[in-house]
Amino acid sequence: MRAKKKDASGFLWTEEGDARSGLVAEVAVAIPVEHTYSFSVPEPLEGSLRLGQRVQVPMGRRGHLTVGFVVALDRRPWDSTLRPIQSKVDDISFLSAELIALGREISAHYCCPLGQTLQAITPEAVRRQSGLRKVRYAELAEPPPATPRMSSTRRALLNALSNAGSPMRIDALLRTSGASSAVLAGLAKTGLVRVTIRREATAEVEGEWLGAEPTFDLTPEQREALAKINAVVDAGRFGMTLLFGVSGSGKTEVYVRAIRGVLERGRQAILLVPEIVLTTQLVGRLAARFPSVAVMHSGLTDAQRSLMWRRVASGEKHVVIGTRSAVFAPCPNLGLICVDEEQESSYKNLQAPRFHVRDVAVMRGKLLGIPVVLGSATPSLETWHDSETRSDFQRVELPRRVRDLPLPAVHLINMEDEIDEMKRPVTFSRTLERLLGETLARGEQAIILMNRRGFAQRIYCLDCRTRITCPNCNVGLVVHSAAGLSVCHYCRSKIITPTHCPNVTCGAKLLQSGLGTQRVEAVLRELFPAARIQRVDSDTMRHRSHYQRIVDDFEARRIDVMVGTQMIAKGLDFPFVSFVGVVSADPVAMAVDFRAHERLFQLITQVAGRAGRADAPGQVVVQTTNPELPALGFALRHDYAAFATAELSDRERVGWPPFCRLARIILMHAREETAKAEGEAVADRIRTEIRSLALENGDVLGPNPCALARLRGKYRYDVLVRAADAADLRRLMAQLAADGALRTKAESTIVDVDPVALM
Repeated sequence: MRAKKKDASGFLWTEEGDARSGLVAEVAVAIPVEHTYSFSVPEPLEGSLRLGQRVQVPMGRRGHLTVGFVVALDRRPWDSTLRPIQSKVDDISFLSAELIALGREISAHYCCPLGQTLQAITPEAVRRQSGLRKVRYAELAEPPPATPRMSSTRRALLNALSNAGSPMRIDALLRTSGASSAVLAGLAKTGLVRVTIRREATAEVEGEWLGAEPTFDLTPEQREALAKINAVVDAGRFGMTLLFGVSGSGKTEVYVRAIRGVLERGRQAILLVPEIVLTTQLVGRLAARFPSVAVMHSGLTDAQRSLMWRRVASGEKHVVIGTRSAVFAPCPNLGLICVDEEQESSYKNLQAPRFHVRDVAVMRGKLLGIPVVLGSATPSLETWHDSETRSDFQRVELPRRVRDLPLPAVHLINMEDEIDEMKRPVTFSRTLERLLGETLARGEQAIILMNRRGFAQRIYCLDCRTRITCPNCNVGLVVHSAAGLSVCHYCRSKIITPTHCPNVTCGAKLLQSGLGTQRVEAVLRELFPAARIQRVDSDTMRHRSHYQRIVDDFEARRIDVMVGTQMIAKGLDFPFVSFVGVVSADPVAMAVDFRAHERLFQLITQVAGRAGRADAPGQVVVQTTNPELPALGFALRHDYAAFATAELSDRERVGWPPFCRLARIILMHAREETAKAEGEAVADRIRTEIRSLALENGDVLGPNPCALARLRGKYRYDVLVRAADAADLRRLMAQLAADGALRTKAESTIVDVDPVALM
């Protein structure tokens, strides 16, 4: 007969109702469950268990061991069966009480289980303790006996430890004493020597950041902005400041001075940037101005990430600069958070928990009672609206560029007129070609923006209208000529680029149309063969060192023209750039995403701001087939305030954010009928919940097919939930989760609170 598996549940007693008392741990397990669980702490662990440590706990009827985070410890009585914690996973804690509290806020707001949220807060490399190795040390457990009845090697080893006066690394001890490891083991067995294991950093550290950045005299507007930020710091309270300044107005210098003031008070600061390429330039410039800078972004090795986390947690690093994950930097004495380019969609995490870094920074500032500065030349409309309506939000403005440099002149070119006059498709307008040629002739630099990668965006047959599409997604393949492949930018499927129509009744030669960065680069090389041209997109920039090299080369003027996607459009500061060209300002997703006009205005304004940041006046050419779009007109005049007024009026009329709060539920299934039916069921359950909670202005839109209706072989439907404010939305989503109303038969269900895109 087969033996029963040993019960791992670990019940403490069998008599029902027997009251007990002891240390109880609340544990958030790192699996998708909504609740935390209480476990008793065994006596051997009581002295060493810490808040934030990972432990193994039994879950389910069979007591399957699962990893979780200790989120609370409390000595109290209990009168129901508690299972004991089985063991510790880590010797140290990676999470402070403040980060656990932040995790609870993120979990509640973004509808993600606390255990999974805490797992996202601590990088995997940190949990694995990458960059650390186990090093064995020996020390005297008690004074060596005076009796000579001991071998010479034993005596030599004990004398070496006695002379050292502190624990010695075992390799050094054996080398110094001439003893063997067997001799050491014998002494440890007798209790004369104690052997301990420590984790120590390997030799790998972050790169050195060289270069000097001079200080500047502040403009009157900068001094006023700094004074208002410092007033919040001095008050020792939470407060938000929107630093609204045109490009080149010196927002970075205000960050620097504000951070310096916080450091003088013995505190730490975090500066968040949206792109790795911005981190590269900022770190190089700020390292010379602060005594200790930590950099955190996805380009670090696991060892660098892990060691940097520990240096920040120990207080060794005073300033943290980084992308998304840096918002969770374990600063023990944080005094200020600055979010540069706060409007950027790249601040949104695309995996659960689907948090927005700007909003998490605000949550953290509230928890700690510290100021948060949000900076931008084109703030998100939500931030702009908050700065006008919230009592804890102030707006300071930098309306002029440093040294009163003029904003660049912007030329809007209707490409349909160009094509009509040229009688053929054209990549560049005559104005763009002329101004770019004049720029290069003067020895100045240029940036060309093409916000799509690849060589061509469409492969099709002119005879039978067949289009080559991804077999898994409802999108066309993009030609990448250098590799000879056509790639789906969503599921990464690749095929050798076909030359003839696959339709067996046709077989005609296929055509390629639509622009991408590769084609733009190729045309530029034909038009300006002497120019030094560099393409910057995610196809060419695969490692942080690539970004560093490009930034260094462009600053050193070893590159004349930089061609790239939106990663080069924001935040970068190159004084010799006098010309910017936008090859195509035709917005995508205009029909399906209410933020399309806002993104278009931001992109044009931001990339235009790269030009004319020094003595050379700036020129910008924007090519479009939709010159009548209001967003383009406002961008030409550099008039954000007028754009915001008009766009907010439209949003209020139809009830979109910031005049409501949104949650998006996406259902995916291999069968379209199932995805649609599950969407209808979810929408009905949400409507019922809205009525039961009596939420005014709460409603549900959908289900509707997503703009990307099929992705990676799955059909996609979404349901939009609207609520009057964040409190109503949080209450509704919490009740839906508690009632299991969001559980579906779809193969995948995504809950995205405060979505930034509706594709």
